Amino acid sequence: MNPPINVFILTYCRNLEQFYGTELIFKTLRTGFPNARVRVVDNASVPEARAEVARLAKATDCAFETLASPGIEHHAFIENAVRESAHAHASGSAAVFLDPDVCLWRNCEDLLFDRPVAGMMVEAHNDDVMQCVTMARLHTSFLWISDAAAVMKRIESLRRMHVDFRPFMPFSVKLGDVWLRYDTGASLYAAMPDACACFTDEHADYYDHLYAGSHLDLWNAVDSGDHGILLRQTHQWAKNGDLRALRGIWRRQAEVWSHHARPVRQPEESRGGE
Repeated sequence: MNPPINVFILTYCRNLEQFYGTELIFKTLRTGFPNARVRVVDNASVPEARAEVARLAKATDCAFETLASPGIEHHAFIENAVRESAHAHASGSAAVFLDPDVCLWRNCEDLLFDRPVAGMMVEAHNDDVMQCVTMARLHTSFLWISDAAAVMKRIESLRRMHVDFRPFMPFSVKLGDVWLRYDTGASLYAAMPDACACFTDEHADYYDHLYAGSHLDLWNAVDSGDHGILLRQTHQWAKNGDLRALRGIWRRQAEVWSHHARPVRQPEESRGGE
């Protein structure tokens, strides 16, 4: 029998007008994970949003806790949960991370991966919006760590040599004339690509992710063209509760992204499994 799946959701809403992105996951959560143990942690949202998240968590049979301001950084939340899951089970301990702006279309609990970390691959690319090279990673909107104990063992082994290694912490660094951006989890992928499995198109059909679900206002200032148009359209669907329109939107998102992001090719041996 497989060990119970532990699902972790970190919510944060600073603007009630964008609460539709925060509440999205609760509309389909038990479609995707009908039996999983789910912990919802509200990360110091405004009081009205926090109260509504608590109600939605209770309605979907989730454990709920709230953090006082200033809350916790996303990367620290992920690493703490992986460590907790690793200590709870000697092996085979699963920790699944879901962003609140995700919709789940099928039961995900029987998904199996041949590596301890799995997620949607974001290739290294020249990012014209951020004016940098964004490094490869598995996207954390739906991140599946099937053996948290094995992953923590690798992390701790790496830290014996590289004491300041922070596998999930995002950062940017300038090397010569080029800015490199390591988004959340990119350092983990760079350090152990052999431990990472990339979602296939079949896996992608299990869910959709509403980009910038809780902070569209921050993107509107920098994003234009067809990418910005798609963002605003998908957000309007989510705001209207039109989940049918959101299903399968990942294909259009990938198409538009490919027009804007110029891939940075890496040696084949440095990439994780497909």
